[in-house]
Amino acid sequence: MSLQRKLLLGFALMVLPTLLVGVQAIRTNALEGGTLEGLRQRLAHSRTYADVEDAMFNQTQVVWRYLSGDPAAKKEFPLTEQVVDYWLDRWAAGLPPDALKFADGVRAIEGDIRTVAARVFKLYDSGQREAAYLTARHELVERLQPALAVVNREIYRQARELSVQRAVAEVQTIVEAQRRVLWSIIVLALVVGLVASWLISRSLARPISELRQAMAVVGAGDLDHAIEPRSRDEIGDLARSFAQMTERLRQSRAQLVQSEKLASIGQMAAAVAHGLRNPLASLRAAAQLAQHRVEAPAAREQLGAIVEQVDRLDLRIAHLLTFSRPAPFRPLRESVRALVEGALSGFSELLRQRRVELAMNHAAALPEIRVDPMRLEQALTEIVSNALDAMPDGGRLEIATRPEGAGVGANGVVIEISDSGGGIPSEILPTVCEPFFTTRPEGTGLGLAIAKRYVEEAGGRLEIASAVGRGTAVRVWLPVASGDRAPAPAAPSLA
Repeated sequence: MSLQRKLLLGFALMVLPTLLVGVQAIRTNALEGGTLEGLRQRLAHSRTYADVEDAMFNQTQVVWRYLSGDPAAKKEFPLTEQVVDYWLDRWAAGLPPDALKFADGVRAIEGDIRTVAARVFKLYDSGQREAAYLTARHELVERLQPALAVVNREIYRQARELSVQRAVAEVQTIVEAQRRVLWSIIVLALVVGLVASWLISRSLARPISELRQAMAVVGAGDLDHAIEPRSRDEIGDLARSFAQMTERLRQSRAQLVQSEKLASIGQMAAAVAHGLRNPLASLRAAAQLAQHRVEAPAAREQLGAIVEQVDRLDLRIAHLLTFSRPAPFRPLRESVRALVEGALSGFSELLRQRRVELAMNHAAALPEIRVDPMRLEQALTEIVSNALDAMPDGGRLEIATRPEGAGVGANGVVIEISDSGGGIPSEILPTVCEPFFTTRPEGTGLGLAIAKRYVEEAGGRLEIASAVGRGTAVRVWLPVASGDRAPAPAAPSLA
């Protein structure tokens, strides 16, 4: 996961509790709005009953107006009946089933008012005005109005219970639910915060801290410090780039050290060549001259040993001079088979003496390569010489050549030299091509270093595979000359 996605994930985790709080606030607001709307509707229903009460009061006022001498009041009474019926029906339509008894009680009182009004109108029209007045007072004021007042108190009491108390209960329920949800969100926010902190620490803080420590170690001069990127994001890419930079610095330092060694070797080799070669040449010539004049076999053998040791010293001096001051690189198109046979031409007697079986395996069609023939022959000579030194008691030396591709658009030829010697331990295998590294007391430690340099100068690679008790295989890959193309590649086979 990329660094950007990790940051977005952490931000999302931190924003999630806020989002939940917002959603809960919207939900609570909607519930409270519903509660308020219900309260508004119940209050509107109460106002409707107030209209019923007003209409019934107007009915009684019409009766008193008629008794007071207003003849038009009697004609208005049927209209008041219609008004009372309208508001009473509208009020009763919104009542719950358990409150319909109040509507029946109000309807009964309203029916009594109509009956009393008819009696009062009849008495008043028949000339019994005193009786009409007394009847109206007794029935309307003393009996029906108190009965209506009792019903009104009960209706308004229930309206308060249904409206205010129910609204309070609903709000309390909403508040309690909101409290539980908020506590849950707080716990969730704590958990999400811990998870986000752990993810940030694991994905960002720890890799950055490890990279900073690695930079401090490398800055202190330890270029061999291992840098292992743990992530595949931008921080991991930075760590990989830093590891590659450190590797390049390590290689540059190694090359600088080697260059300093070579400079010292050059000076030393020039001094050695000047100070030893001429005396050694004189010593060798004197020993050879004495061999021709001495008859005793023992003396001749000692003189031969002197010549052999002088030649060995001269070879070491030549190695030093070759490695420290190589000749200019002069590439030519050459046949691989001819180069291999040229390198083996000087080993015929040594192969016979050490009872080493030579097996050659050349591919049928090999393209030419572009190398410095003198240098490549010397490189092959060094490799074959090391292989023979690994088999002092005899063995098998195999040399195989074949075409092989090294990548897209790049083709080459492989020269593989394998021996059946004792092999190289794995702990020293990476250092066998370093200058002056040797496991033989009489060796200079420059043979494989020279071979590796000459192969790499030609644009090739030298690889060594070995197993203790099974022998060693040296694989040399060289690019084909321009214009040539190797056939289809074959699988490599390192011992």
